[in-house]
Amino acid sequence: MRADGAKRPAHISGLKTWPDDGTLPPQFCRRCDADLANTHNQLASAICVVCGYWICELCDGGTDPGTGDAVCDDHKGHPLAVNCTQYA
Repeated sequence: MRADGAKRPAHISGLKTWPDDGTLPPQFCRRCDADLANTHNQLASAICVVCGYWICELCDGGTDPGTGDAVCDDHKGHPLAVNCTQYA
């Protein structure tokens, strides 16, 4: 659960979200499947605040300039991503 009390839903638009239990999803971009764990990969990445999966900087739908939180392009209109207003 996030600090502001918002909880990630179990499904969004029929897609299962990553559980909000502190475990980390596989380190691949949710949209383009870039291997973000590869040390030769120069892409910045973050975990989407809505679905909980990794997203690379090329596929993000915005970031929160205050916290660095990111949202994938699929979920940029979701209420959990309301502060992700800085676009690439």
